[in-house]
Amino acid sequence: MKTTTLSQLGGIAVLLTALLSAIANLMYFLSGQPDAPTTSGLWIAIFSDIFLVFGLGALFARQAQRGMILGLLGYVFLVLALLYFIGSEAVGLGVAAGVISNEQIAQVRAYAVADSVFPWFWTAGLIVFGISVYRAQVFSKYAGALLVLTALIQQLTGPLAFTRPIFAVIAVTSWAWLGWELYSKAGSQSDEQTTAHQGPAVHASQ
Repeated sequence: MKTTTLSQLGGIAVLLTALLSAIANLMYFLSGQPDAPTTSGLWIAIFSDIFLVFGLGALFARQAQRGMILGLLGYVFLVLALLYFIGSEAVGLGVAAGVISNEQIAQVRAYAVADSVFPWFWTAGLIVFGISVYRAQVFSKYAGALLVLTALIQQLTGPLAFTRPIFAVIAVTSWAWLGWELYSKAGSQSDEQTTAHQGPAVHASQ
């Protein structure tokens, strides 16, 4: 698969993440912000997270040379958190279907530990990856700043309910922005690679 095609598919994946997140948030707010997630909401979250795992790989690859160690750390933190979220949402589907109960889940100590650790991986990943986007400037630095802001505002959504719509808008906007730039800049990436390959040949002929 060509790198350009991979970037385009990755951009589409991130855009789908933003779209599914927007749909999930609309469902959440229109239904009165229920405490327990719905089955449809869990399925949307699972597909959204799966798309984002693939999209993050393309985002990381696109800025790997400029993102340096921060980009790698942010990518690892985010992917680990997403894999946990997918598993947690699958468990939620099991609870909704009556296959398992919350009481049974509470007896699994490893799950309780993971539930307290991996959300912080997500927060740290957003901050570190957002900083790497801001510094690398392969994508708009303001999109990276939005990722950092998303992580910070998310910490306020529990105690301050009025911040939830703000968080939803910023989160969807940041991923949509990055997804569109990844997709639209795939052509320029091809041009960069062509120039890089031609460079040594041109130099040798002089």
